[in-house]
Amino acid sequence: MVISFLTYRFLSILIGIIYPSYQTYKSIKYQSYDQYSCLLCYWILFNFFQIFEYIFDQIFSLIFPFYYELKLFFIFWLTYKNFSQLLFYNFILPYLNKYENDIDYLFKNTIYRLTELFLQLILFILNQQQTTNNQFIPIKTNFASQYRQRR
Repeated sequence: MVISFLTYRFLSILIGIIYPSYQTYKSIKYQSYDQYSCLLCYWILFNFFQIFEYIFDQIFSLIFPFYYELKLFFIFWLTYKNFSQLLFYNFILPYLNKYENDIDYLFKNTIYRLTELFLQLILFILNQQQTTNNQFIPIKTNFASQYRQRR
């Protein structure tokens, strides 16, 4: 390993996030429609790369020498216009087209179930709070009578 993990993280954020974010900003500001497709392909590929990195990073870093350097080179290579579009249209798009209905069903079903679970959790919390409020025994004080006596 030539570069450390911290150096890799700094450079990957600089090359993989900050620079493309700035290019995205410029293309939106100047309405450069020809760059939209390229930048959208880049962001999709970068997100897939982040998922891959999250899952396999620890394993591959032990197996492959110069792993961080290879990842940094890949991120740098993705920032070139033609490469991100080439990868997207040849590898990602056919897969997404093939499984689009399944992916839509998975997301819709997951969102529906998570919403249902979230609402059940809120109802459970509200019911627990209501039962604890009913069991709450107020402490009787004579603050009001003491206040009246002082006046």
